[in-house]
Amino acid sequence: MSLYGAPNTVPGLYAPGTNTQIYQPYPDLGGIGQIHYAGVSTYNSLQAKIEKRFSSGLSFLATYTWAHSLDDASDAAGNFTAIGDRNLALIPFIDEFTNSVFDVRNRVTFNGNYELPFGRGKAFLNHSSRWLDETVGGWSTSLTYAAQTGTPFTVNPNISTAAGGSARAIMVRDPFGAGGAPDPTNPSTACASKTRTKDHWYNPCAFANPLPGNLIAPVGVTPTGSNGYLYAAPVTGTQNAIAFLGGRSNVLAGPGYYGVNMSLFKNFATFREQYLQFRADAFNLLNHPTLSNPSDTSDNTNGGQITSPKTFQNNTPDARFLQLSLKYVF
Repeated sequence: MSLYGAPNTVPGLYAPGTNTQIYQPYPDLGGIGQIHYAGVSTYNSLQAKIEKRFSSGLSFLATYTWAHSLDDASDAAGNFTAIGDRNLALIPFIDEFTNSVFDVRNRVTFNGNYELPFGRGKAFLNHSSRWLDETVGGWSTSLTYAAQTGTPFTVNPNISTAAGGSARAIMVRDPFGAGGAPDPTNPSTACASKTRTKDHWYNPCAFANPLPGNLIAPVGVTPTGSNGYLYAAPVTGTQNAIAFLGGRSNVLAGPGYYGVNMSLFKNFATFREQYLQFRADAFNLLNHPTLSNPSDTSDNTNGGQITSPKTFQNNTPDARFLQLSLKYVF
């Protein structure tokens, strides 16, 4: 078993458009699957909370987490796939060590619960009639606020890349700094006049291209410089591979989000400690839109364009929705 990935990974880089399967160690096989539980990961965080225990009808909990997660594997499922795998036959597995796809640097939450002081046993209308108590008593409310920074993504180059590996753009300056001039490796790119917007979450001029794959001569052709080729095929060696395949993945974080959820409860006493509870829940109460990571993650003029809301499984915080329910507690 290869230490650096699937044993049928092509061990070299070739000119764009080259059929690399014939240069794989086992060319008659389309791919070789393997299970290898391996990887390196680190998670460090500072966590703090403020809590008010329930008294006088009020309780709340506020938390803050400052964290950083890094790893060199996309998941723990044993498929031995590195994050942003450029070419594991040329670039060692550990060299893909970068921000985790789920890395969230900052997260704040607040949850508060309050029993309204009306009805029997409360500060107001304590001696009200049963019908008045059924109307105004037994109400409580809960509010939850959560906010966090965004998750990482990868910026792709704006060139014809070498066959045999996946290339990444190289960050050369602050990606959220507006204006400036395009990198010499990508002179046709228009710089963003403003960042952290739907049109340009980042400035594409903050990224450079790795070496273009068309500098590699076709198999059997000698590079002379005058014929446009500077490298003979195949290109091997870690440093040469990095020059063509660029930087690590997940170097830039997308938009964060915040959301407010609120619930309203009403308890109707039935028998002894049993009760019927009515509740109304409002998710994304403020109907605040939350943006996803950019759909155009490249260092071209449209780089950083966002076209959709952030989603969490089947739910999206981009739209407010309401829920009514009843439950019987016994």
